[in-house]
Amino acid sequence: MITQKEIADELNLISKLDVFKVTRKREHVETRSLLNYILYNYKSMPLNKITKFYSNNGWNINHATIIHSIRSFDLHKKYNPNLLIWLEVIINEINEMDNFTKRQYIKSKISRLNNKDIDELTMVISNMPEQKLEYEKQL
Repeated sequence: MITQKEIADELNLISKLDVFKVTRKREHVETRSLLNYILYNYKSMPLNKITKFYSNNGWNINHATIIHSIRSFDLHKKYNPNLLIWLEVIINEINEMDNFTKRQYIKSKISRLNNKDIDELTMVISNMPEQKLEYEKQL
């Protein structure tokens, strides 16, 4: 399972920015917004753990700032296409994704599927072998 520090380090590497630098420069704000979005939506970190993570990395930040940052991500990604690319890179490079993270990633993509994609996905799912649920095996 990948840690939040590894995600931040990867984001620092690909963005060439330090997400923990205390600044309000737009590129840093947008990059932190991406980090917070990933930690909250893909790693399901509660806000208090995200604030503690920042505190452990030398920056006192409160949960209201984190909430604003997460909510601002949709706006930031409209004006900075790199954010979506970086999001894809980080998610795709996580080789040790746990099943929960994989499910969250798939859920985030479902709303963007077109009819052709849905048809292909339906074929894949329909060809999967059926598995009995654990309680059905016991009956």
